Amino acid sequence: MHAQKPETLKRSAGRARHSITGLSGRLLVLTVAFVMLAEVLIYLPSMARFRITYFESKIELADQAALALLAAPDGMVSEELENELLRNVGAKLVAMRRKASNALILSDRQELPMLGAPMDLSNWMWWEAIMDAVKALTGHADQYLRVIGPSPREPQTRIEIVLPTAPLTKALQEFSWRIFSMSLIISIVTASLVYLTLQLWLVRPMLRLIDSIVGFRSAPEDARQTLQPSQRTDELGLAERELQSMQQELRQALIQRAHLAQLGIAVSKISHDLRNMLASAQLVSDRLAASQDPTVSQVAPRLVNSIDRAINLCAQTLRYGKAEERAPEPARFALRPFMEEVAASLGMADMAAIRWINAVPDTLQVCADSEHLYRILNNLIRNACQAMLPKGGEVRVSATNTGARVVIEVADTGAGLSEAVQTHLFQPFRGGRDGGTGLGLAVARELARAHGGDLELARTGPLGTTFRIILPYPAN
Repeated sequence: MHAQKPETLKRSAGRARHSITGLSGRLLVLTVAFVMLAEVLIYLPSMARFRITYFESKIELADQAALALLAAPDGMVSEELENELLRNVGAKLVAMRRKASNALILSDRQELPMLGAPMDLSNWMWWEAIMDAVKALTGHADQYLRVIGPSPREPQTRIEIVLPTAPLTKALQEFSWRIFSMSLIISIVTASLVYLTLQLWLVRPMLRLIDSIVGFRSAPEDARQTLQPSQRTDELGLAERELQSMQQELRQALIQRAHLAQLGIAVSKISHDLRNMLASAQLVSDRLAASQDPTVSQVAPRLVNSIDRAINLCAQTLRYGKAEERAPEPARFALRPFMEEVAASLGMADMAAIRWINAVPDTLQVCADSEHLYRILNNLIRNACQAMLPKGGEVRVSATNTGARVVIEVADTGAGLSEAVQTHLFQPFRGGRDGGTGLGLAVARELARAHGGDLELARTGPLGTTFRIILPYPAN
């Protein structure tokens, strides 16, 4: 799959800002939905309570109608007055029961269907009230409801009424519409406030981050694309500062990579010309090696080996520029005399301020590519000597064979490495000491890892620095 172009990303981000599928639109819709859900959870018990209140008001009206019946002579009223009292209550039947007297009944004398269990206002459960209210709202309740409740004047007196369901359904529907309208207004107002708050505190800063990321991707080398963090102390402020730091580090890495590419081209040209010059020097060194002079005969082999290694290094540098480092060709050889050879090539014997200690056991062997190991040790020992000059000190090499691997340590008594140097220790042109390039340690670690081993910083401090070379030691 092909990555989107920066222009496409910018257009997509712009559309998302004004689209319902964008973060702002989703927040608005979700806020309205959540507020409406909360209103529904509040509405159900409110509707049940409205139904109970409706019944209580009817019980109160029925009690007043019963008082009118009690005030009549002999408890008898005309049929016209009885119907008027029932219309005021909105009931088909009103009954009052006292312990000390017979029941008083008002009825429109119409035949009623079979009634279900009565609704007792003195003993009801909230979940049953909600279910019955929903049935009444949707028109699935019985045609008539029988309700029993205490008299507002005399709690011992029981009032019983029979109500038609249709008026209750209409009242519940009107109540529901009022609740829905109010809930919708509240949810829209709340959502708008939440939307504006999130837009200012969350969405806009995130869009600013996105713009910076898209702009940085389109032109990472342009310093103007670096995000300027705000003064926020929350998580978004932290994200802004981390993004700025990442952009700066990436820009430096890109600049460094460009410089390395240019340097690689230059080094390749220099190595090519230097190899030709060393080829001429090799011819002269071959003649010196054939000299009969004792002093020349003693020095000439070292000169020949140094020139051969220099020619080989130039050839390898050309290959390294193409990422074609020669694969190691491990062979077993004694490590102690090899160490002496490396020290001699560095002129350790001629350094009066540096004390050379070869603590490698005489019988210890290593299985490695001699040329690669020479380059690793040459870099480490030369760095150790440079770290102690001009005051001087001690360079000590030691090695142990654990059976599965050989561990070689190169230690010096210098002032140690700073934390800044340790952070990028094995990175080319970043981890070197003052005045150095850091390329030697990077190449040394690469060569060690090519053997299946590693190169690591064992310890460092005011008393000195120790590097550890780990090489596998196969059984066969």
